[in-house]
Amino acid sequence: MSTELRRWSTWVVIGVTALLAAGLTLALERGLAALQSPTPTPTPGPLQPIVVQLPTPAPQPLPTAAPPEALWQQVRQLEQQLADQRAATAVFKAVWQISFAMEALQINDLARADGELVAVKLSLDQAFALMPEDFKPQLDTERQGISRIRADLLVNPRGLDEELSQMRDRLLSLVTNQQP
Repeated sequence: MSTELRRWSTWVVIGVTALLAAGLTLALERGLAALQSPTPTPTPGPLQPIVVQLPTPAPQPLPTAAPPEALWQQVRQLEQQLADQRAATAVFKAVWQISFAMEALQINDLARADGELVAVKLSLDQAFALMPEDFKPQLDTERQGISRIRADLLVNPRGLDEELSQMRDRLLSLVTNQQP
């Protein structure tokens, strides 16, 4: 009997499990169907316009226009200041390049010194084109001095570092005297 009871209990457990599985399957199917069916949404009534009252700004006085001639005068002054700054920058660049040329002379690198002197000449030419007329004679003298130093570089380089040092000081004083 005990074997028969075991068979029955096994069949009962299997049957109950099958019934539970069927019930869960049916519940899940109906639940998903209910979720997938569209629910009617309430239709809104006619929209009422919203009126917003913005405060009216206080009238601002119109800016007074400067006379056109005054504006052009300011533009010309700014252009002149810009040209002066560019000229000063070119002179500072030449001073920097003179320092490199002096360094090359100290280690007897004449090719590098000559290259730096060419760069100094180009920077001074650029500054000359932008420099105010009052400073052009002194700048032209320095341009000619660079050409002479380049000519002496391969013939007699002794003492050129001292000449370059003096030229560097003169250029620095030229630019610092020009600045307001």
